[in-house]
Amino acid sequence: MKKRLPASRVYIKDIIDGYYVRSEGDFEPNYLITKDARRVYRVKVVATVVREPAISDDETYGKLQIDDGTGTIWVLGFRDDTRFIRLVKKGDLVQIIGKVAEWRDDKQILVEGIARVSPNMWILHRYETLKEKVEHAKKARIAFEIYDKYGITAKAKVIAKNKGVSEELLLTIDELYTMMLEQRTAEEVLFEEEVEEAEAPEENPELEKAKEAVMKILREKGKALSHKFIVKKLSKEFDEGIIEEAITQLLAEGEIYEPEIGYYEPL
Repeated sequence: MKKRLPASRVYIKDIIDGYYVRSEGDFEPNYLITKDARRVYRVKVVATVVREPAISDDETYGKLQIDDGTGTIWVLGFRDDTRFIRLVKKGDLVQIIGKVAEWRDDKQILVEGIARVSPNMWILHRYETLKEKVEHAKKARIAFEIYDKYGITAKAKVIAKNKGVSEELLLTIDELYTMMLEQRTAEEVLFEEEVEEAEAPEENPELEKAKEAVMKILREKGKALSHKFIVKKLSKEFDEGIIEEAITQLLAEGEIYEPEIGYYEPL
């Protein structure tokens, strides 16, 4: 039986500011690298539910939003895991355990367990989270110094071992630097593209009408509808490009979701 990876106590800001890594191997878990070079596979967060939990009509998808004072994040449950979403309501202080995921560049938590807790647990969580961060920082500081001087070399690994620093931490720092560089490059390209645009795009009334039409069809049918069906149904009123953009925006706004590829359903 495969051993479950431990959950790390983190602040929501650690998740939001971190770098999500999708593993290349089919059986290798995805993970998050925090800005202080911690590799996190599962998280444990204590926070307040700030939006009333919502579950889809077919009960295959549910979500809620939490805030711990450092940031807000969506918590999602699929299929059997929607049972966790039912356990809490807006205003509850909860402890959540789950895996980090990313969709459209937004970090999320895929819930594996949830429980209402007392304010004392909030204090304990803050203490243990800070303790873990401080203990990690001591080794990370040494590891960053070794990496900055020697990179990932045999000499660096020997020095790190002698100073009680794992090789994995050096590799994590190397991966962190790579992702930071990639992000910086992407941001520079995006900035250049924005500068080239003389004016901000105006609101498109036709797009808003298309979004309303898509929502109306989905609500009337009361079930997941295929992309092909929606486009065909609205093709007399709107261009296909407008319909495509309407669906994309509704997904981004959290008004609809995709229970399976190419099918959409309202929340």
